[in-house]
Formats: sequence, structure tokens, C-alpha cells
Amino acid sequence: MSPTVAPHGPLPKIPEGSGKLKLGALVFDGVDLLDVMGPMRIFGEESNTLDIEICFVATNLKPVKSSQQVTITPKYLVSDTTKKYDFFFIPGGVGTRTYVNSEDLMDYVKTHVEQSTWTMTVCTGAGILAKTGLVDGYNMTTNKMVFEWPMTQGPKVNWIKRARWVQDGKYVSSSGVSAGIDAALFILAELTSTKNAEAVATYIEYTWHRVASEDPFADSYPFTRS
Repeated sequence: MSPTVAPHGPLPKIPEGSGKLKLGALVFDGVDLLDVMGPMRIFGEESNTLDIEICFVATNLKPVKSSQQVTITPKYLVSDTTKKYDFFFIPGGVGTRTYVNSEDLMDYVKTHVEQSTWTMTVCTGAGILAKTGLVDGYNMTTNKMVFEWPMTQGPKVNWIKRARWVQDGKYVSSSGVSAGIDAALFILAELTSTKNAEAVATYIEYTWHRVASEDPFADSYPFTRS
């Protein structure tokens, strides 16, 4: 029977001899700013022990405009699948609705995900990952306010309604917006140590929601309340 509460277990560890990890963060017009920058604040925190390079990836190298009016300038093209990322990151936002309609873009994303050691989604970024078909049969979650849309992109995914985040194999999916920070701290703890993740949370004065199944926002919407 498929689980109905937030499952998670050991995340794949950093392979020996990996050196600096490369994180490819997908960005696009209509991306949610905190979906992206919350987790990047965790992974890129100068006080943590994770050796990582953050690379913003987009359809072209023009600045993309988030839903919150802040622009992000990418340095890498999503179409360049010869550039491999250890960690591929897919945020949400209203721009996900059009992104999934491009077969070419979805093919590029699918290749990057296949090549990655870890893939994380925040909010409706789960819909992009689900559309690739790579997570059919896997457990995932997404933003509770718009839970039904990602489900339409991945009808064979086991969607967990009550979850701050879900980890299944190399995939970590979080609920909406700020939940990405909690999922990022979970990943940081798994790849380095709990002590390191706690230090980062303290440094940024953030209360880390550590229990994946504690999702108070699931009760805010009729579809996920049941």
C-alpha cells in the first residue's frame, strides 16, 4: 500500500572524490522568488560545510522576472545537456504552467534530472518533475493551495497531501514556498551533518520544521484537509 504520510529515509550520499558539487537551479519568468532563494540561501551559506557551486539555468541568458518583480540573471542554458549537475533544482511559480507545455524544454529538464545525483522541487516545481515521467510510482508533495494542478501532470505519482516535504530515493519535493527551506535543511543535514544544518538555521535565525509530516497548511484547503 502506498504511504499517506510524509515518507523519507536516507538520501544518496556524496560520492567519494566528487569535489565541488554543481547545483543547477532552473529559473524562468514567473518563478516564485522564495522558492528559489530560500533553498539557495541554505545551500550557499558561507558558514556551512557543503562545497557547492550554484548555477542558474534558463532557456536563454536574459534576466528572468520572478512573480515578486525581482529579476534573476542565469549563466547557463537548460538546452546545454552536456553540462552535468550533481544536484538539479526545480522551483515553482505561475511560470510552471507554461513551462510544461514545451516538449523541448521538458526533454532538457528530463535529461538533467536523469544525470543528477539529487533532484529537489519546491511548490509547483513538482509539476515539472512529474511531467517528465521519471517519478511515476514515487512519493511526492507540493503546494497545498494548488495541489490539484501538479497531480494532473503526474497522475501515476503517489501524491502525499499532508507533508512539509517528502524524500523518495534521490528525489526531494517540498510543499509551498517557505517549505523549501525546511527541505533544503533536511538535504544539508543528510549530505553533511545535522549539526551543520542546525548551525545554518541558527545563523539565519530560522525555526527549522524538522518533522516532514507536520504540515499545518494542509488543513487550510479542502482538497488536502481530507
